[in-house]
Amino acid sequence: MFPDKADTNHSAAAVQHSKEDVQADAIARLTRAVLSVRPLIDVLAHPVCVAPFPQGGESSADDEIALEDLLNRIAGHCGAPEFAVLDDVTVFERIVSNRLQDCVPADFQQVSQSPEVNPIIQATVSRSFEHRFHCTDVPSFDGVALKTYAAGNPSRAAVIMITACGMPAKLAEAWMDFLAKDHFVITWETRGLFGKLAHVDSASWDTGAQAKDLFAVMDHYGIKIGHVMGLCGGAIVALIAAHNSPERISSLSLWYGDFELGPAVPKTMYQQNLKDIMLMSGAGRTEAASTHELFCGAMIKNMRADLAHLIIYPYATPELLFRYGKLNGSIMSSNVEPLLAGISHRTLVVTSQDDSTAHPEGSRRVASLLPNSTLHVEAHGDHLSFYEATSGLTEVAARFITSS
Repeated sequence: MFPDKADTNHSAAAVQHSKEDVQADAIARLTRAVLSVRPLIDVLAHPVCVAPFPQGGESSADDEIALEDLLNRIAGHCGAPEFAVLDDVTVFERIVSNRLQDCVPADFQQVSQSPEVNPIIQATVSRSFEHRFHCTDVPSFDGVALKTYAAGNPSRAAVIMITACGMPAKLAEAWMDFLAKDHFVITWETRGLFGKLAHVDSASWDTGAQAKDLFAVMDHYGIKIGHVMGLCGGAIVALIAAHNSPERISSLSLWYGDFELGPAVPKTMYQQNLKDIMLMSGAGRTEAASTHELFCGAMIKNMRADLAHLIIYPYATPELLFRYGKLNGSIMSSNVEPLLAGISHRTLVVTSQDDSTAHPEGSRRVASLLPNSTLHVEAHGDHLSFYEATSGLTEVAARFITSS
């Protein structure tokens, strides 16, 4: 018995539809990858060079042209800088290449000129971090523009996230999504490191200025009081803000804090080395340029591959590294121990037993000195795993915030 012609046509149509779905998924995935590297590629030299992505062998000149065309079609819809496909790339462009490579469609040569690609790209961009969250520049007390992101219902209780110094807000996307279900959630990117990077030598770089940024953001959004989450160095900024203006903060949560508490409290090798690099880089632009040349390549090798395109951001140029050194060096040098006894806010302190980034003993010490604290110790984790917003951590946060 031979198959009915209608059945054959139906099967062929189903196969074609399946191929189109796979292609659409691949284009959407590549678009998301381009969006994810935006912070980094925006500050690199343009066009941004990416290495060829051979499909099972060496790439041809036609392959490279097709790949460049496809990437630049996506870049045009995203407002991203242009790409150029070249073999010779910098260490930062290599990170971009690695991020994009796994997302390039197998048949990119065929789809690069297809008009059907445009609606897929546009739909993906419309669901991106920048489009789903309200983004606006907020002037701080000294005129420095802060790039802020907000989500959720403004009539609900506010949660303000102070993320790790110098990190793009995209890292907090999973937490923003979670918190926005029941709260009005806001975060911002560190002063002087994002947006227009004109020289801002008259700006303030110390922790007091960074704490004032919190209140500038709250004032802009009409928030009189809210829960403040501080991650890594953001935990120090949160404590300083709570000490300086306690009436603006309802409660605190401090996650994997990078605390300076004097020589009696141990630090990880990572903390010690990073502080040295920050202080060297923040000493001046000449020092930052030397540090950038000497250390960045080695530092990149040790970064988590799936997040490297985001966490490498403040190291991307000597100027960024200089500013990052001043800002993060100030955080890492600020001993908050004298402040703790006077901070009476209900506070959750979170660390893990094996955090090799910020020593857990720092969090234990902070929790012991805060008069109204709860210490929560995970078996595993650090400030990078925090950004994954696993169900265990989100449940801990939700229970504490809703009971505040």
